[in-house]
Amino acid sequence: MQTADVENQNEISNYRPGEAGSCLSESIESPLALRLWEIEYFFKCPVIGTCLDINEQKQILKKTGISFNNKTPFEMHEILVEKSEDENHISRKVECRLNQKFKREIAEFFHLEEDEFIHLWKTCVEDGKIEGIFWVAAIRPNLSKETRMVVFGDIHMEMHLSSGRNRKVRQRLAHQQEKNSRLAHRLKQITSIRRDLKKENKKMAKDPSESRKTCALLENKNQELEQEASELREHSLITRLQEKNQQLKTDLSNSQGKIKPYQQRCYALQDQNAQLLSKLEKQRDLNSHFRNEMERTTAQILALDRCDETCPSFNLCQKRILIVGGITKIEALYRQIVEENGGIFDYHDGYMKGGVKGLDNQVRRADMVLCPTNCNSHTACLVVKKLGKKHRTPVRMLASSSLNSISQALLEHHKHISIQ
Repeated sequence: MQTADVENQNEISNYRPGEAGSCLSESIESPLALRLWEIEYFFKCPVIGTCLDINEQKQILKKTGISFNNKTPFEMHEILVEKSEDENHISRKVECRLNQKFKREIAEFFHLEEDEFIHLWKTCVEDGKIEGIFWVAAIRPNLSKETRMVVFGDIHMEMHLSSGRNRKVRQRLAHQQEKNSRLAHRLKQITSIRRDLKKENKKMAKDPSESRKTCALLENKNQELEQEASELREHSLITRLQEKNQQLKTDLSNSQGKIKPYQQRCYALQDQNAQLLSKLEKQRDLNSHFRNEMERTTAQILALDRCDETCPSFNLCQKRILIVGGITKIEALYRQIVEENGGIFDYHDGYMKGGVKGLDNQVRRADMVLCPTNCNSHTACLVVKKLGKKHRTPVRMLASSSLNSISQALLEHHKHISIQ
């Protein structure tokens, strides 16, 4: 048990490409290569399917304690793709295997200029030798978006081209089977003719005076047939064709196994694309809502009296306003409202994982704290109330984190200051 723990610790400390003691014998200088779980999500499925064959995938599952019995190649593939989403003992095993397998390509291609790299990629695609350079393309952090899309597009089209090659393999297989059938039929005819000739020879032997000429002709014919049969046996044509047919069947089976994961991944990408489009539409609606609300808020701000030296509350205008929680994405809009209203903006996102010290300092410095309750943690709300009492800082608990709610609170505070 202790030995296994030591091996696991060694593996964890040695799997980073580009660092001393990694799975590679050669080191990769900066920039450091991306980890398997850090590469583009659309590269992970093709990397597992293209760069690792079925036997390698089985070995990785076996070493990580996952049984592959009763699992199809697609199910094994899906396990490895799923585990590549984050760092774990399986994703580290996969990454280590890929770095060992393609350490020569990593050393040669990782630091190429982008123009040289894409030219070499196109050459490898044409030669059909893309596994090593594809792994390098996936882990290089400095490739442009355009180059990554070129690599992905070529890999994606390889899936469709494989389908065409599979059809050609099946056509060749059918052609060879038909040719074998004709040869077998011809051999059967030759065998039948030879039997007939033997019978005829026996019959003619009873009357040699009448059958010598016929016998000579039949002998010549028999020799020709024997020669043809001998050539078939010598070259073992049928045997070789059978072996070739078996090889074609094996190739066809392997090709079908490779194309199926690509098809499944294609369907998954289509579903994911639909989800992203839906999210994009929702985001557009949210942006439109924020834009409309900002226009209304701006109109309210413009309605406020601007403070200057003639304002009786001028010394109160530069108040520090702290907003705790709310929608983090529109922090800039919160800032705009506070600063256009003559205040000093301060912000805390409401997350308390780092402790209360930072929030304590912010509340102590603030002249007023606004704390939306609908978009905030319960802990943050309780801490803000407690710190407000501690430092005697006014705290406004707001039911909404919208721009209009923040603006209304500032307007009320402004009126309160003016009355005082």
